Amino acid sequence: MKLAAIADSLWGNKARVSYLLLAAVILLFTCLGGREIWTQEHRWADIVSGMFYRNDFLHPYLGNSDYYDKPLLSYWLIALFAKLTSALTTWTLRLPSALAGLLTVASIYFLGKKIQDRHLGLLSGWLLLTTYYFVFWSRVSSADMLNLAGTVFAVAWYFNKREHARFWDYAVFFLVIALTSLCKGLVGAIVPLIAVLVDIILQKSWKQHLRLTLVWAVIPALLVYLSPFIASSYFGGDSFAQNGLYLVYRENILRYFQPFDHQGPIYTYFLYLPVYLLPWTIFFIPALLTLKSRWKNMTTDSRWVAWTLFVLFLFFTSSGSRRSYYVLPMVPFAVLFTADWILSGEPVLARKRLWSAGLIVIFFAALFAAVDVAPAWYYAKFGVNRFAVALQKEASRIKPWHVWNVVILDAESKMNFYLHLPPGAVKYHIKGTERINVPTSDQLLAMWPLLKNRDANTIYVSRKLYAPVLQHILAGYRTLEVAYPSLPFINKQDTDSPVAYIPAG
Repeated sequence: MKLAAIADSLWGNKARVSYLLLAAVILLFTCLGGREIWTQEHRWADIVSGMFYRNDFLHPYLGNSDYYDKPLLSYWLIALFAKLTSALTTWTLRLPSALAGLLTVASIYFLGKKIQDRHLGLLSGWLLLTTYYFVFWSRVSSADMLNLAGTVFAVAWYFNKREHARFWDYAVFFLVIALTSLCKGLVGAIVPLIAVLVDIILQKSWKQHLRLTLVWAVIPALLVYLSPFIASSYFGGDSFAQNGLYLVYRENILRYFQPFDHQGPIYTYFLYLPVYLLPWTIFFIPALLTLKSRWKNMTTDSRWVAWTLFVLFLFFTSSGSRRSYYVLPMVPFAVLFTADWILSGEPVLARKRLWSAGLIVIFFAALFAAVDVAPAWYYAKFGVNRFAVALQKEASRIKPWHVWNVVILDAESKMNFYLHLPPGAVKYHIKGTERINVPTSDQLLAMWPLLKNRDANTIYVSRKLYAPVLQHILAGYRTLEVAYPSLPFINKQDTDSPVAYIPAG
């Protein structure tokens, strides 16, 4: 098929938004639960499983510790899907993020269509859908994609209603902001408000929007936002020490002006915005470099995209707390900016428009293979999930699984999820700075005194780091390790991989 025909089917006259949304469903939902839990996902797994274990959905605990660092909505969404499917799995953990990714693709389409035409909306949707880190975070259990979906949807809603906004239009806008802020924090309100403020300044529409109706429309959103925090304070949780609203202040305002962690250098987002736009950085950088020459011929809405991206970049860079993935809320606006450049009327871009059509197809296929299929195939045969299944099977040969006690000796936190252990079962975790790389038997026995008084009903699970010493302490125990494929790039000496020690019976 010729590139011109592909472009026509993706964003031209033959294009359909249904094609874009179907492609998003395929890429974001295929084998969604196939990959093993990745780093921070264990927090959502532990917190939600703890909510079910305690039958308390107002007070988040990480293990046995209070953990109100994030508001409650992202946990509630996972709990809802777990309840509907009767299981807390990697699929239910990630389903809210995948749905949020789908909503983001739809929202950027409607936003692009409103500020210019359906061609911009469709191309922006395809570019976003084939951006690696967008797909990655859409398939990770966290609050980040929920935050992104809420902000883009709120901005798209504003642009759709800005000409003749009524009370309910404003109310929905602020309700979306409130719900978004209940997922990750106040950044869910700041990003759309910055985007709207930039538009109001460019359109000089202060008088149109600064009305009493606007003030009244904020009230329902405030009530919705404050309700979970009020409920957490006044219902149950007598032993829960953290205050949710104080944590909002600490994690958002205090961290912005007086950061206590995640203090990346000032140039952090100069590096990570191009990285987070891969593979479309190849077009974003030329679009940025030609901005000055194009400025006079750009429409007000095209200038709005550029100004919004600039102000957001300035806002995040000005924060004292910087991390690579904090750049995620800027990605949709950078994608709109890039798509607007690709579709601009410059004759020199005619060939690049055709290149982008071919690249969309190539990148979609590559992402599907690398992000969806390959990890699902690998973790169906290897990894911690298969290790947990093998451990339960091996232990059940000696006595029923429910009879065993399982003690976690500084193994990775995801072991609690895969072995379906209650929150109190995870014991003797060690901070990375305190970990002993080459421990002695005396040091381990001092750290883990329960090893001195072992019983025949206890299985111990630890890291491979401690295996040489534990094999001596637990002499006579049967050991079980993670299975690895015979591939040259797989690190079979990973010191963090789990090892189980089963009494011989």
